[in-house]
Amino acid sequence: MNKNLPKVFANPINKKINNNKDIYINIESDRVLIKDENILKKINEIFASPHHVYKSKVRIRTNVDDFETNIVGKSNNYLLSLDGKKINIYDIITIDRL
Repeated sequence: MNKNLPKVFANPINKKINNNKDIYINIESDRVLIKDENILKKINEIFASPHHVYKSKVRIRTNVDDFETNIVGKSNNYLLSLDGKKINIYDIITIDRL
């Protein structure tokens, strides 16, 4: 039962390790709101709802604008509306189904 295990070679580190990243944030807007809800989850719930057949009427609040529209689909990072607008998902602060 006395088995000798092979020795492990530990390569010495002879250089300085600098793997920390600096993050800078620039806020240009006057309206700063904290997102406390998961927007992607709410969008997926709207599209998975039994009430969503082709389109859903929603109220969307973004960093710049508040508006009501009919959304019909999702493509990459955008919501597609019935009137041809592409709404960036990452700009959405709140979305509510009407």
